[in-house]
Amino acid sequence: MLITETRARVYLVWALLLPIGFVATHLYQRHAINALWTIIAIVGLGYMYRVMPIKVRQMQHILWAWLAPIGFGLLVSAVVFYVDTANAATLIAHLGAFWLGIMAVGYFLNGLADSSPRGWYWFAGALNLAAAVACWTIEPFIQGQYLIAAIVSAWSMLNLWIFRS
Repeated sequence: MLITETRARVYLVWALLLPIGFVATHLYQRHAINALWTIIAIVGLGYMYRVMPIKVRQMQHILWAWLAPIGFGLLVSAVVFYVDTANAATLIAHLGAFWLGIMAVGYFLNGLADSSPRGWYWFAGALNLAAAVACWTIEPFIQGQYLIAAIVSAWSMLNLWIFRS
């Protein structure tokens, strides 16, 4: 069940992709890292589109539950480097926390689209939101925000893989 079910494979793919991106971002904190994140998003969302029975309305909602926040996050992550304001500089310094917040939104929307049981998605969303707030507000967490994001995002997907599959 943990490998044969489509849902399980999607969770596992994201559990592998997200830490790669966050660890790479921790090691290389430059604007060019957005290209890697775009590739990760295309691979992950493309895999979801490929394996999900997309003609089923619920599956369309689940795909949009992730496509919309990820698309918004990628857009903001790219544009913020071209805006010269104090808010842009603050966001650049907290992009790991920002992405934890984006994922919290995705989990919440996924829980709305996949109603049985919603609690697992909302637990993952709450965990990501708590980590986002901690990485934004607690000074020592800012330095390691991408590593924290790698751990929290992988754990969230693995939690769904084990308990939701």
